[in-house]
Amino acid sequence: MDFISNLFRKDKNQNLFEASKLGQVKNVEKLLKSDKVDINLQDAYGKTALNYAVNKGYRDVVEVLIKGGADLNIHDGNGDTALTSAAKIERGDIVDLLIKSGANLNIRDGNCETALKFAVKVGYRNIVELLLEGGADPDIQDRNSETALISAADRGQKDIVELLIKAGADVNLQDKNLNTALIAATKIGHKIIVELLVNAGADLDVQDKNGNTALIYAADRGYRDIVDLFLESGANLNIQEENGLTALMLSAQAGRTDIVDLLIKNGADLNIQDENCNTALDIAEEVGFNEIVDLLIKNGLSPRS
Repeated sequence: MDFISNLFRKDKNQNLFEASKLGQVKNVEKLLKSDKVDINLQDAYGKTALNYAVNKGYRDVVEVLIKGGADLNIHDGNGDTALTSAAKIERGDIVDLLIKSGANLNIRDGNCETALKFAVKVGYRNIVELLLEGGADPDIQDRNSETALISAADRGQKDIVELLIKAGADVNLQDKNLNTALIAATKIGHKIIVELLVNAGADLDVQDKNGNTALIYAADRGYRDIVDLFLESGANLNIQEENGLTALMLSAQAGRTDIVDLLIKNGADLNIQDENCNTALDIAEEVGFNEIVDLLIKNGLSPRS
């Protein structure tokens, strides 16, 4: 008798999976009322009826399962919960329903990403906004220690950066390469995001794993407007990266006369030497940028005899 009963229950559970996959809301309701199903049973793929309903986008089935007592935070075989799955298919209505039903917003998936981090990465602004309004932690780091803010800055997502800053994201957290959001935004030359981060209190002088600051990157890559912004905001001009090079040296090496001139006018130290005992003048002479050589000499440096 127990064997027959268990077999019957197993069939009912399978029926619940199928009804949830197919969006058969009436059948799901009947099965739940029969009291012959385990609503949180996981199949061979680790999925529950709720996982299937969310993955297929059946909001009405999701709602019935939630009312029936479905566990919102079970991970499937890929490490996804109902919330992370809803975020991944950009279903704001289901995300909103899960948030209001008490889903844990900060659980990480198989890639150690939260629903928020994934939504940021793919640029789903509406999902990001829902999650932040629901109380998602913006500072959780993934397996590379990247935060949602660093990810948004790196991808030039101005609107999402604004949302994250408004939600209180820590602007100075660093990833495994010691990049901050400011360094990430500077690398791609996104002045508006850089300005947002500076105004939010980003530390201008943080160094990444190679010793580079945001100013060093801006000077090296020729982003004059960003260099100007950093100078106005009080960035340290004379920090040296791992090879002893400063922003002045790197801009001289790259032939960026306008930035060299700007750095000089703002008080850059012309006499700093790199690990090979070369000054900015030595570097400019070596690569043959005569205009920069003349500019440095004019401002007090003397060429070596």
